[in-house]
Amino acid sequence: MHIVRLKISGFRGVRSADIELGRHTVLVGPNNSGKTTIIEALALLFGRDRMVRRLTEHDFHGSEPDELARILCIATVTGFTPNDPDHHSSWFSLERGVEKWFDPRGKSLSAVPDAQHTDLAVQIGFAARFDLDELEAETLRFFVDDEATLGDPFAEDAHLRTIHSKVLQELGFFLVPASRTWDRWISFSSELFRRLVATRGDMPAQAVRSERTRLWTPPEGTRLEDQQGLSEIVGAVNDELRKLMPSAPKLQLRLTSTDSDSVLESVVPHFEHSDGPTLPSQRQGTGLVSLQSLLLLMQFGKARAEMRQSFVLAVEEPELHIQPSQQKRLVNRINALCNQTLVTTHSPIVAAMFAAPDTLLIETREGTLNARPLINSVPAQPTNHLQHLLFAWRQKLIAALMHESVLIPEGVSDVAWLETLQTALEQHQGWQDAEGGSPLLSTFVGVVPTIDAKIADTFALVSAVHARPCVLVDGDNDGRGYFDAVKVSNPPPHTVIFWPQGWTMEHVISWVAAADEASMLAALGTALGQAFTNRAALTSYLLTQKSYVPTHESAAVTLMANAACRARAAQLLNALCDVLRDPANANTPFFARIAADSTAAMHVFQFVPDDVRFL
Repeated sequence: MHIVRLKISGFRGVRSADIELGRHTVLVGPNNSGKTTIIEALALLFGRDRMVRRLTEHDFHGSEPDELARILCIATVTGFTPNDPDHHSSWFSLERGVEKWFDPRGKSLSAVPDAQHTDLAVQIGFAARFDLDELEAETLRFFVDDEATLGDPFAEDAHLRTIHSKVLQELGFFLVPASRTWDRWISFSSELFRRLVATRGDMPAQAVRSERTRLWTPPEGTRLEDQQGLSEIVGAVNDELRKLMPSAPKLQLRLTSTDSDSVLESVVPHFEHSDGPTLPSQRQGTGLVSLQSLLLLMQFGKARAEMRQSFVLAVEEPELHIQPSQQKRLVNRINALCNQTLVTTHSPIVAAMFAAPDTLLIETREGTLNARPLINSVPAQPTNHLQHLLFAWRQKLIAALMHESVLIPEGVSDVAWLETLQTALEQHQGWQDAEGGSPLLSTFVGVVPTIDAKIADTFALVSAVHARPCVLVDGDNDGRGYFDAVKVSNPPPHTVIFWPQGWTMEHVISWVAAADEASMLAALGTALGQAFTNRAALTSYLLTQKSYVPTHESAAVTLMANAACRARAAQLLNALCDVLRDPANANTPFFARIAADSTAAMHVFQFVPDDVRFL
């Protein structure tokens, strides 16, 4: 069994959402985009009662619920084996759910099976309202007959069929939250560990009883109250007790309460490294501690697989505390062993391990959450550029898409120059930077690699999943042609930047060097092993090195070692960031709006450096 669709209404920052889920799905996006809201909505629907935290006003959209405010989540579940409602009486009957049929291609539901709607499905709902008198949330979990006629689940005439948690346990939904630094998951203090032991039927009852008896009556010579330093204190207390109480109770010191529960609660996981003494988990590195809950759940999943039960695992940020090679092994393992996995991540490395159609870019704007796949389906024969973006450069692509705005330049050399310039500049920032500190370009703007000036192809892919795609083109006829190709798109680019007439990125680098031209021509000549008599000579040389990254890095490091060049580069990058983030209100002398090309949906600017005042 697995979850194929999730709808959310009125929950936290999400007013509405409709999300299609694959068998192994990764959710990516910036902070506060809605990834955790999706996972918590699934926990409300399918989690055990103890796993679902108490809802407050802040869980309702807007944080000020009135008597009509509702949280509503609806999930569609399919993957029943066999694909026949008569074999699943706990899910389908007059008192249970209504059978529906799912189209795995079109993602739609039908009341009856047909050639497209082939997979048996059921819909589960969760609803909540806030009692303004009791100041607490009331919740319901129920079978959904028909979304279109559902109405208010709390209405007196709703006549809902509630769903028991034992039925939901057949799905086997488990969650590994992002906050998982507790060091006692693999111990009897963990309810999950107890449940796993109980499932296996291997509760070590005899060993616990023996340890309990030993703790009741420790051998003479080992009792704490008989040890020097304690015996005098304990003896004095007992003398006082004999005088005060007829029963003359005697104080004894034991390591636990000596009942079975306290013995189990006292078990602490240890780990052995080489031949030394074992170390308790709280003395281990954060990576091992972080993995405990996931490792434990994998054992639970193994037990469910042995019983032919489904296992759906949601993991928040599997990259926490572990190195990239372990991240890859871990993600591949859970994808291989689970019926369904739902992963949230901020790591492009983790995201790139999932198929492009199952990589969902999450974005929430004005309460509407969109979950767009990186690509709906990979073409049978993708173009060379698409192959680079979706396979060779998928990490870079996903990393760029996690930003507020996405910039699509003409070529990879533009990307390399922007990245190396930003990095070298950041390495020179100080506590009190008179030049304005580190530019914010890399914080708010992601840059997508583009080869062979395939701007139109790249824009088509990016605009399908991101709301703010922007374009950067050279100031020549080719650049104008690329602009003409994308401006007719629907929607068009959010912002377009032109370099000055006849300029490329290499001219911009030479302009940065011109902030202290004489000294920088000499310094760059030494760094690059080439003599430069003037700024034009430097530009010509850089144009011959477009694809040579070492030249980019050496030039950027040399330039950013100079205070005047750092100031100029910071001004440029900050101005570029301002224009891309808020073009309607951008106010910078470095970029002039081209009114003839700008529209309400598209803003077009040209870079106008101090020493080049023409368009």
